[in-house]
Amino acid sequence: MGNAYNKAKGSKWESDIESYCNDSGLHARRLPRAGAKDIGDVSITLKSRAVVVVEAKNVARENMLDFLRQAEVEADNYEEKYGGTTYGVVMVKGRGKGTSTGRVTMTLETFKDLLHGEGIA
Repeated sequence: MGNAYNKAKGSKWESDIESYCNDSGLHARRLPRAGAKDIGDVSITLKSRAVVVVEAKNVARENMLDFLRQAEVEADNYEEKYGGTTYGVVMVKGRGKGTSTGRVTMTLETFKDLLHGEGIA
Protein backbone atom coordinates (compact mmCIF):
# COMPACT_ATOMS: atom_id res chain seq x y z
CA MET A 1 0.00 0.00 0.00
CA GLY A 2 1.32 3.38 -0.95
CA ASN A 3 1.66 6.67 0.83
CA ALA A 4 -1.57 8.03 -0.73
CA TYR A 5 -3.51 5.10 0.74
CA ASN A 6 -2.04 5.70 4.21
CA LYS A 7 -2.76 9.43 3.98
CA ALA A 8 -6.38 8.72 3.03
CA LYS A 9 -6.71 6.26 5.93
CA GLY A 10 -5.33 8.87 8.33
CA SER A 11 -7.56 11.64 6.98
CA LYS A 12 -10.65 9.46 7.33
CA TRP A 13 -9.74 8.62 10.94
CA GLU A 14 -9.32 12.34 11.71
CA SER A 15 -12.74 13.08 10.17
CA ASP A 16 -14.28 10.18 12.09
CA ILE A 17 -12.87 11.53 15.38
CA GLU A 18 -14.18 15.03 14.62
CA SER A 19 -17.66 13.74 13.71
CA TYR A 20 -17.88 11.36 16.65
CA CYS A 21 -16.89 14.05 19.14
CA ASN A 22 -19.23 16.67 17.66
CA ASP A 23 -22.12 14.18 17.53
CA SER A 24 -21.43 13.51 21.23
CA GLY A 25 -21.82 17.19 22.14
CA LEU A 26 -18.12 18.04 22.23
CA HIS A 27 -16.56 20.86 20.24
CA ALA A 28 -14.02 19.28 17.89
CA ARG A 29 -12.41 20.46 14.68
CA ARG A 30 -9.80 19.12 12.32
CA LEU A 31 -6.66 21.20 12.29
CA PRO A 32 -4.78 22.40 9.21
CA ARG A 33 -1.39 20.97 8.38
CA ALA A 34 1.30 23.27 9.76
CA GLY A 35 4.57 21.77 8.55
CA ALA A 36 7.51 21.86 10.97
CA LYS A 37 5.36 23.45 13.69
CA ASP A 38 2.48 20.95 13.39
CA ILE A 39 -0.33 21.68 15.85
CA GLY A 40 -1.99 18.24 15.83
CA ASP A 41 -4.76 16.61 13.83
CA VAL A 42 -7.93 17.43 15.80
CA SER A 43 -8.63 19.87 18.63
CA ILE A 44 -11.33 19.40 21.26
CA THR A 45 -12.19 22.54 23.21
CA LEU A 46 -13.24 21.92 26.80
CA LYS A 47 -15.73 23.99 28.82
CA SER A 48 -12.79 25.64 30.60
CA ARG A 49 -11.49 26.74 27.15
CA ALA A 50 -8.50 24.42 27.51
CA VAL A 51 -7.86 22.33 24.41
CA VAL A 52 -7.15 18.63 23.97
CA VAL A 53 -4.82 18.33 20.96
CA VAL A 54 -5.24 14.94 19.28
CA GLU A 55 -2.57 13.10 17.37
CA ALA A 56 -4.67 10.64 15.33
CA LYS A 57 -3.14 7.32 14.27
CA ASN A 58 -4.67 4.67 12.03
CA VAL A 59 -1.78 2.24 11.87
CA ALA A 60 -1.26 -1.52 12.05
CA ARG A 61 1.82 -1.25 14.28
CA GLU A 62 2.00 1.14 17.18
CA ASN A 63 5.04 2.99 18.47
CA MET A 64 3.29 4.64 21.41
CA LEU A 65 6.37 6.33 22.87
CA ASP A 66 7.00 8.16 19.60
CA PHE A 67 3.29 8.94 19.20
CA LEU A 68 3.12 10.42 22.72
CA ARG A 69 6.22 12.56 22.14
CA GLN A 70 4.66 13.80 18.91
CA ALA A 71 1.37 14.61 20.67
CA GLU A 72 3.17 16.58 23.39
CA VAL A 73 5.23 18.59 20.88
CA GLU A 74 2.11 19.36 18.84
CA ALA A 75 0.19 20.43 21.96
CA ASP A 76 3.08 22.77 22.83
CA ASN A 77 3.05 24.14 19.25
CA TYR A 78 -0.73 24.69 19.46
CA GLU A 79 -0.35 26.48 22.80
CA GLU A 80 2.45 28.65 21.40
CA LYS A 81 0.32 29.62 18.39
CA TYR A 82 -3.05 30.15 20.10
CA GLY A 83 -2.28 30.49 23.81
CA GLY A 84 -4.27 28.84 26.59
CA THR A 85 -3.81 25.44 28.14
CA THR A 86 -3.40 22.32 26.01
CA TYR A 87 -3.27 18.59 26.66
CA GLY A 88 -1.71 16.28 24.07
CA VAL A 89 -3.28 12.85 23.52
CA VAL A 90 -2.98 10.05 20.99
CA MET A 91 -6.09 8.45 19.49
CA VAL A 92 -5.47 5.11 17.79
CA LYS A 93 -8.06 3.36 15.62
CA GLY A 94 -8.54 -0.33 16.24
CA ARG A 95 -8.14 -2.47 13.13
CA GLY A 96 -11.55 -3.36 11.76
CA LYS A 97 -13.27 -1.54 14.62
CA GLY A 98 -15.63 1.44 14.76
CA THR A 99 -14.77 4.93 15.90
CA SER A 100 -16.16 4.52 19.41
CA THR A 101 -13.67 1.74 20.16
CA GLY A 102 -10.62 3.87 19.35
CA ARG A 103 -8.11 4.14 22.16
CA VAL A 104 -7.03 7.38 23.83
CA THR A 105 -3.58 7.45 25.39
CA MET A 106 -1.76 10.16 27.30
CA THR A 107 1.12 10.29 29.74
CA LEU A 108 0.33 10.10 33.43
CA GLU A 109 1.63 13.67 33.77
CA THR A 110 -0.82 14.91 31.12
CA PHE A 111 -3.64 13.00 32.81
CA LYS A 112 -2.79 14.56 36.18
CA ASP A 113 -2.57 18.05 34.65
CA LEU A 114 -5.91 17.55 32.88
CA LEU A 115 -7.66 16.46 36.08
CA HIS A 116 -6.20 19.30 38.12
CA GLY A 117 -6.69 21.87 35.34
CA GLU A 118 -10.33 20.94 34.88
CA GLY A 119 -11.03 20.98 38.62
CA ILE A 120 -11.78 17.27 38.73
CA ALA A 121 -9.13 16.38 41.31
